[in-house]
Amino acid sequence: MSVWTAVLEEAGVRGGTAEQVANRLGLSPSLVQAVLDQAERLGVVAVAGSGCGSGCPTGPEMPASCTGCPLSAS
Repeated sequence: MSVWTAVLEEAGVRGGTAEQVANRLGLSPSLVQAVLDQAERLGVVAVAGSGCGSGCPTGPEMPASCTGCPLSAS
């Protein structure tokens, strides 16, 4: 599996910051950030804004501000 595929799959399934995705995949945060930046420029992904918490929590710990966000899992 390519780094591109691994990063986009992990970010799509579990969400989180570039650093969190990098830690889960054992990659450098700068490489993951570069993949996400390029994917955003190509329109492949949408990156959450500064108001978004890290990790897209679910369940009772999910902040009210995350409700309805397409990046958070239900």
